[in-house]
Amino acid sequence: MSCVTLLIVLLLHAEPATLPDRELLERAQSEFQEGVRLRQAADRARPHFRSAAGDFEELRRRGAGNALLYRNLGNAYLLADDLPQAILSYHRGLRLMPNDHLLRESLADARERVVYPASGTLGRPPNETRPPWLPRLRAEWLVIVAIVCYVLACLRLTRWLMLRRGGLLVSGLLALLLAVLGAGWLFILTREKQDENAHPLVVIARDGVLLRRGDGAAFPTRYDTPLNRGIEARRLFERGGWMQIELSGGEVGWLPREAVLVDAP
Repeated sequence: MSCVTLLIVLLLHAEPATLPDRELLERAQSEFQEGVRLRQAADRARPHFRSAAGDFEELRRRGAGNALLYRNLGNAYLLADDLPQAILSYHRGLRLMPNDHLLRESLADARERVVYPASGTLGRPPNETRPPWLPRLRAEWLVIVAIVCYVLACLRLTRWLMLRRGGLLVSGLLALLLAVLGAGWLFILTREKQDENAHPLVVIARDGVLLRRGDGAAFPTRYDTPLNRGIEARRLFERGGWMQIELSGGEVGWLPREAVLVDAP
């Protein structure tokens, strides 16, 4: 084969140039819509949803991390029958927009597809006890609220010292109380964030995973009930290709590292 012929063959089989973000997004949306069109034939639709998920993932790797992207990514994974990746994507979106009700509804829908143990609460997510009307404030907002309330409290209490009017005292103390509550809430959120960073979310990636008492297959099982894909937990420790996790109910055990997805950057 001549050098010219070899060059032509290499050019014909070369990878296409990287698509711009806009074109990649349009291709992902087009693949997703084609999957929706073929949804009644799941075997034909799933490849399109997987392709859409791959393009959305590429956009994520390029730095386009926002709640809408993660919702689209989760939906594509869910319709492609990749339940663990869908749950992980919804969680990542909620970390950015904790009050997004569509993301919360999508996560609840995905959790309904997880095959939890028939009896007991092993692996089940905790029941939501937070009132639906109570907003999930981000740390940045709490900092602003605490500072504004503290400044207002200082101004009102200073005026009270000058004029000795009861209304100024009441409003100043109320603003001070709100500043203290905001600072306390901020402290709690900061501790939760630190705990999440130290013990990130993991999602079981396959069915029939048994938790063991140590970091190896030779250790006895901690529970006879296996865990299935989509069950959520927290990573505690890693050693020798094994990971120690804690389930939402406080149950702790070891499993192979490849059996879970980890919410890592």
